[in-house]
Amino acid sequence: MQKITPEDGQSANIINENIAQIKALFPDACTENGVDFDTLRQLLGDAQVLDQSEEKYGLNWHGKKRALQIALTPSLGTLLPCQAEGVEWSNSKNIFIEGDNLEVLKLLQKSYAGKIKLIYIDPPYNTGKEFVYPDNYHDDLDTYLKYTGQKDASGMAFSTNKETSGRKHTNWLNMMYSRLRLARDLLAKDGIVAISIDENEHANLVKLGELVFGSENFAGDIIWKNSSKNDQDYVSMQHEYIVIFVKSKNENKGEWLEKKEGLDQIYKAFDGFKARFGGDEDKIHEAALEWYRQFPDSNPIKDSKHYSWMDERGVYFASDLSGPNDGQYVFDLPHPATKKACKMPASGWRYPEETLLQRVKEGRVQFGPDHTTVPKNKTYLKDTEFQSLTSVKIKDGRAASKRLETLFGSKVFNNPKDEYLLKDFMKAFDLKDDDIILDFFAGSCSSAHAVIELNREIGSNCRYIAVQLPEDLNAMEASATGSAKKIAKNAIAYLKKKGRPQNIAEIGKERLRLIAERYADEDGLDAGFRAFRLATSNIKAWSPDRADLEGTLLAHAEHLEEGRSQDDLLHELLLKRGIDLAVNIEVKKVAGKTIHSVGFGVLFACLDQNIAAAEVEAIAQGVLNWHKELEPETDTHVFFRDSAFADDIAKTNMAAILEQNGISHVRSL
Repeated sequence: MQKITPEDGQSANIINENIAQIKALFPDACTENGVDFDTLRQLLGDAQVLDQSEEKYGLNWHGKKRALQIALTPSLGTLLPCQAEGVEWSNSKNIFIEGDNLEVLKLLQKSYAGKIKLIYIDPPYNTGKEFVYPDNYHDDLDTYLKYTGQKDASGMAFSTNKETSGRKHTNWLNMMYSRLRLARDLLAKDGIVAISIDENEHANLVKLGELVFGSENFAGDIIWKNSSKNDQDYVSMQHEYIVIFVKSKNENKGEWLEKKEGLDQIYKAFDGFKARFGGDEDKIHEAALEWYRQFPDSNPIKDSKHYSWMDERGVYFASDLSGPNDGQYVFDLPHPATKKACKMPASGWRYPEETLLQRVKEGRVQFGPDHTTVPKNKTYLKDTEFQSLTSVKIKDGRAASKRLETLFGSKVFNNPKDEYLLKDFMKAFDLKDDDIILDFFAGSCSSAHAVIELNREIGSNCRYIAVQLPEDLNAMEASATGSAKKIAKNAIAYLKKKGRPQNIAEIGKERLRLIAERYADEDGLDAGFRAFRLATSNIKAWSPDRADLEGTLLAHAEHLEEGRSQDDLLHELLLKRGIDLAVNIEVKKVAGKTIHSVGFGVLFACLDQNIAAAEVEAIAQGVLNWHKELEPETDTHVFFRDSAFADDIAKTNMAAILEQNGISHVRSL
């Protein structure tokens, strides 16, 4: 039986994977000692080699290389399941993770690399007031554990981003670069990244995105006009940006469509006109023109003002029937009343005679009172409800705040993103089926809420992974002023009443619980979630004390952390084996021991602390019977706790019984 080593407690080693890919592509550039970079440059050709001089085009800043190294350094953490904090744990495919998103992104690599369809994030805007993540190349996980009180620390605190640090932009870039670099590897081939930002870092974010995803994969900016404030010197900013990249434009062609806004209001208005004027198209037209005039040019309804006619088929736009080329289609078209040839456009008709006569027969041509007027083409609104995703969105930012306040009963979060706006983006990006949406700056979980609303609207089974740092609300309240201080107090009071820790991650989880309660009666809708928390690995890292080597050896005789449950161990196995955290897990009792089946028999685990020699055969037979019942399509792996066996003979017998019956992958923790 092969024993899992401390190295199995690490996340994916991206450097080793990169080297493996280079070896696969350029084997003659690799030696037993690694990569021969001179040979590699020669194979790429002089024209493709980057200029090695100090001055070259691109985004550079202090700490850039170190930020990349941080991203490439494996994590020694794990994700502990917190079943009591989730909703409908066994049935839900949604995931909420409390922890430092840098470490979490590393831990997700094996299970989710190449599987995320959309990454949406709303990172700190770097206004000089937000939270900054103190990434440390050597002990990032240790820093996080001290901050969250999971390890002893003296004065450990994450810092606010003060401009007086002299490194306003570099600190932000270092924080974002490592995370986006990891996020890129999680994206599917046709994956999309959408990032909310304001003017402080917009320019840097675009250049950073070009660095990570390639300038050729920049898909554009969305301008979100969300306020009408007039309180700044120079230019008063009334909008934010959503910067969009794709993993590859070769895989994602950007055929993104959105439904025109205001259609329901337009249809309702025309129904009223029809009730008043019956089939009098001219009076309906006059009433429609007057109705459209009430809206300012900034209102999306005004974009459809040319749809001002209505017949029995619906609302339509009377458009030009001119031909695309002069004289291409020239023929007489009789007027239905006078029977004389209608006046023809100077360039001829838009359609050939047979097609145009068919359109006349179907009532798709608008004629004037007599033949002296050029007929018009009828373009119906119901046939043109969708348009290409537009670059400007106008939506009052206060609406989302008001909805969240209503949900909680008080204002507990400042400036949440609009879940319905995000839902509309998800529809435009053509999310469907079982697509996964990742948000590793989850905040109040607007994006997770948007996924649920998307599934309700289109009947999809999209699911989310939301990651949020447990930022201390008490510390935020102590340093805040004005309305921000009041909001923090409201959040603290709410969470205290619920018996929950007072941090931002809990606000996000509580929002998801309230949404799940709201939609509990909707059949087929997954509004629940599985909750996890970042912690050190269940497998002890080898850390020898040279002054007491004997004591260190004794301490590592049991190399699993004390106090960890079977569920803790099982879910680390999922992470380190590259299995989805939302996989189906079933449990059976055999000989008084608990056996887990993961993914309908892809993996079995018996992680009890004691397995007597007399119990080995019964447990092995229980696994074999269950394996035969499930008939998994792939090779099955079975795991046990190494220290559970009474002796090596019992462990050897367990492996032998399983291997003799076709299960050869048997390992111990």
